[in-house]
Amino acid sequence: MSLFEDIDQRERAYALAKTIDEIRMRYGKNSVLRASSHLPYSTARYRNGLIGGHKS
Repeated sequence: MSLFEDIDQRERAYALAKTIDEIRMRYGKNSVLRASSHLPYSTARYRNGLIGGHKS
């Protein structure tokens, strides 16, 4: 903790991270991604389907 840290902002960030984790657990890893991950040259969606860098 810090005297200069905004506690409300920290709590909002924690709540957001918790919500995103719950969505990913319920609907899968590809349910919440950055917008740039949906571009044609992005590999994030493809790589989320791999296990240890290999196809399963």
